[in-house]
Amino acid sequence: MMFEIDLDTLYKSLCGSTPVSFSFMKKDGKIRNAIGTLHESLIPEEWKPKDPSINYANGDNLKYFDLEKNAWRSLSKKCAMIQIIE
Repeated sequence: MMFEIDLDTLYKSLCGSTPVSFSFMKKDGKIRNAIGTLHESLIPEEWKPKDPSINYANGDNLKYFDLEKNAWRSLSKKCAMIQIIE
């Protein structure tokens, strides 16, 4: 099942202790599927932010750690659609 959500809801879900499966529409119209997190215990040691005061939702993007790519990624706050996948 998929549930359309807003960026604030995605941010709150990413901060939880469970990885989040979600999809979003990129600027070019393609759909991107991801499994992400912002929970420190789920991020590999070598990728944990060195600055604890980092703001993941500042500027025009929401930053998240992609557990499939094992890298930091971001999505535009202006993306047309965000869905949680359950």
